[in-house]
Amino acid sequence: MQQPSLGVAICALDEERALPRLLERLSSGAADDRADDVVVADGRSRDRTVDVARALGARVIVAPRGRGAQLGAAARELSTDVLVFLHADCVPSPGTLRTLRAAFVEARLEAAAFRQRVDARGVFYRAVERAADARVRALGLVYGDSGLAVRRSLYERVGGFRDLPLFEDVELSRRLRSATRVRLVPGTELVISARRWQREGALRTTLRNWMLMLAFAAGADPVRLARHYPPHSEPPG
Repeated sequence: MQQPSLGVAICALDEERALPRLLERLSSGAADDRADDVVVADGRSRDRTVDVARALGARVIVAPRGRGAQLGAAARELSTDVLVFLHADCVPSPGTLRTLRAAFVEARLEAAAFRQRVDARGVFYRAVERAADARVRALGLVYGDSGLAVRRSLYERVGGFRDLPLFEDVELSRRLRSATRVRLVPGTELVISARRWQREGALRTTLRNWMLMLAFAAGADPVRLARHYPPHSEPPG
């Protein structure tokens, strides 16, 4: 059976330092372990993000700032069978895209997440990984830093990303899981940066995220909540 094509949508803001590692990984290795198309949606970066992305072979579009708007804009540029949504500071391990591509040969698989690995040592980060994987298995909720892969036909059917500055991933996951089972694909691994925890403090960051999630679940406006969630990007310089 023919394997599906994979297109990767990336949201970026001032990511000239982090982005090269991801883009180099998406374009290297065996043909079935590379992305067939890559679109970077830039939220008007102040650094060389756009130049770096183009130099490394990605297609670049400029989109209104905000992860929902940026990822939605990137998705509209892709025509592949499967859409893979990634943040700029994560990297699929070698073999992961091959495994993901093979998994989507199964017609029943319509939405999936990667197994998560935080790029840092310590018991706290191992707990974060286990919690993220368990959340996908039990609840079908995929946060952006776990990566999200969706069959394009389903993505379009549920309406895609909405223009939200925060919890765009949770909101889309809710619609996806009402239409299909969102699976955690064995044999995949997405290495994610620990920079936010390290920069802002692990306990402080975790408690803030929980409070924001509870507020969102209770119906709070994501626009207002986003004011308490600083940009994930690196400052230029």
